[in-house]
Amino acid sequence: MYTPTSRRLAAAAVVAAAVLSLSACGQGQTTTGATGSGCDTAGNLDGGAYPRTIEKGAVRDKAGANVGTVVDPATITTRPVRIAALDQTFVDAALVLDTELVAYTTYQSMGEKLPAFLGAAAQTCGGQAVNIGNLQTPDIEKLAGARPDLIVSAQVRHEKQYEQFKGIKLGSGTVPVVFSQTTGATWKENLLLLAKAVDKESLAQAKLTAYQDRAAKIGAAIKAKNGGTAPSVSLLRFLPKEDRLMQRVSFVGDIFADTGLNQPDKSDDPKNDFALALSPERLLDADADYIFLTSNGEDAAAQRKAAAAANPLWNQLKGKITPVDDLVWLTSVGLTGANAVLDDIAETFGVDPAK
Repeated sequence: MYTPTSRRLAAAAVVAAAVLSLSACGQGQTTTGATGSGCDTAGNLDGGAYPRTIEKGAVRDKAGANVGTVVDPATITTRPVRIAALDQTFVDAALVLDTELVAYTTYQSMGEKLPAFLGAAAQTCGGQAVNIGNLQTPDIEKLAGARPDLIVSAQVRHEKQYEQFKGIKLGSGTVPVVFSQTTGATWKENLLLLAKAVDKESLAQAKLTAYQDRAAKIGAAIKAKNGGTAPSVSLLRFLPKEDRLMQRVSFVGDIFADTGLNQPDKSDDPKNDFALALSPERLLDADADYIFLTSNGEDAAAQRKAAAAANPLWNQLKGKITPVDDLVWLTSVGLTGANAVLDDIAETFGVDPAK
């Protein structure tokens, strides 16, 4: 078995009344990030005017579907420099855009600190960021105390907390709140959405273009090594209560598509199902030339060994099985994570990583 080298290893209602009285009064509306950090430099800006309003449909996917603001239009008076990113896709986006991250939440296997795969940017632009609790139950008081000038998340994550977020004070006004519809497969659009809010659309597009070029080169090298044909791939994820076969409409499915690898979709609703709950009897639906495995909270190789002992169908899988890091392949949902996935794909297939 080949394994890529590992590189990365309360409740809101209780505090709501107190939070609404908290204020970020005295917060300076500066044009640069943390002092001496080198974050949020003027050279990355497009020079657009403020105030600006992020409307519904501000960013759309390839099919033209709205992935922009979905609750209310968000008017941003002054260019934001202190970002509270309450979903991992926007944590990654803030750091990719060289914008100061001041608050974030934790999710599943992420741990209490910013994950190592985010690299040096986690210190340069996130060194002072505050962990405000679990994704599902962010601490509103801590969020206000981080003094953000923009809060960004996804409707699918924090629809219930939206009104509380909107009540957090910023000087004589309130902190603008920008929500995407969802996360996962819309990670590119979410990056562009934040870029629109912070005046860095050109930077975002340049980095996405570099990623797309890299993915295409890796995919072409894999096809050439495979006789000109794209091998089939799948990703099976072990979870405490079920196993999931990831589908095309997912973060990793999008990366597979960018490399041109063949990911058979087993869903009855391929436009909407990001994963299938895979019963032991349907294990062979995960078969492919290369089967990637992740496990939330446990070692994927050990989990596979235990699963194989319990299910004889594991012996009928024909694909090459490769455990990978769940935190990167499933939880990262951003450009930095996508590039780390490309690292693993290139290593697995033994091709140039095109860096």
